[in-house]
Amino acid sequence: MWETSRHIRRISRPMAALSSGVLIASTAFAATAFAAGVDRPFFRVQSLVIVIGATENEANGGVAPVAVDFNLLTPASSGGAAPDIIGVDGYMFNSNSGFDAGHDFSGGASRLDLENETSGGNFGNPGGGDIDYLEASDSLSAFGLDGSTDLNVRQSRHVSRFLVVSNAAFDMYAQASNLTRTGDFTALNYENIGFRALINTSGGSGAGQWGSAAQNPTIGGGGIDTNISDLADLSAGPTKLFDGGRRTARNRGSLLEQAVSFNIRYALSGSADASHTNAYDFALGVGTIGADVTYTVYTP
Repeated sequence: MWETSRHIRRISRPMAALSSGVLIASTAFAATAFAAGVDRPFFRVQSLVIVIGATENEANGGVAPVAVDFNLLTPASSGGAAPDIIGVDGYMFNSNSGFDAGHDFSGGASRLDLENETSGGNFGNPGGGDIDYLEASDSLSAFGLDGSTDLNVRQSRHVSRFLVVSNAAFDMYAQASNLTRTGDFTALNYENIGFRALINTSGGSGAGQWGSAAQNPTIGGGGIDTNISDLADLSAGPTKLFDGGRRTARNRGSLLEQAVSFNIRYALSGSADASHTNAYDFALGVGTIGADVTYTVYTP
């Protein structure tokens, strides 16, 4: 907030009197009068945080990039959720370099990757489907194996991201809910979905580029809480994921140019605290497991 004042003063000057063509000098003058005009320009810019994502996932026709949250950090008190004047739920981007709506993870079985094969094992996707899913149109060459050969869930699976642009420091909270399980995975829980978050200050290419005028909002704050390693750490309620120290905008630019990316990686594991390391084993059997994770901007 800033304020400036401009004062315009008008001074009345004594005037000689003309009467009957004769100049008569006044022997006494009235006190000099002053009039002031006061101008007070005033500007106020509130603390704003905009979250950029998709309108829906890819299976439901989601489009991106779209500003899905427009948060006012004031008048919310410190440690409170910032009011969102858009008021709709947004969805994630997928992990590529563009602005594509996130995957519909229920679309098929997660692709399994060979580990420590001694020969062969070349995976192909001649049908042109989603490379992250195992489908009947995929191909796999015969492979040699020894005592260490195994299968695991593809390491780069389940990576999501969303962009944030701000003119002030902000916090981010996350909450896991609505756990769903089927088949053999009914024995699993939130702790079996590993979690890791990272911030990238720039990325993409061409029309999908972002962050050229951004800075790391971690500086001056605690940043990402690295103790959060699976969804059990987020399931009790809204949990602080990110403690911000400064705005994302570094130089003058557009919203996308001043935005940073929150990259979220999930993993499937038979044990807790998996973070981003997948650890599927045939002993886990067959089934599905999933949850909702909600990210909310808070006032620091």
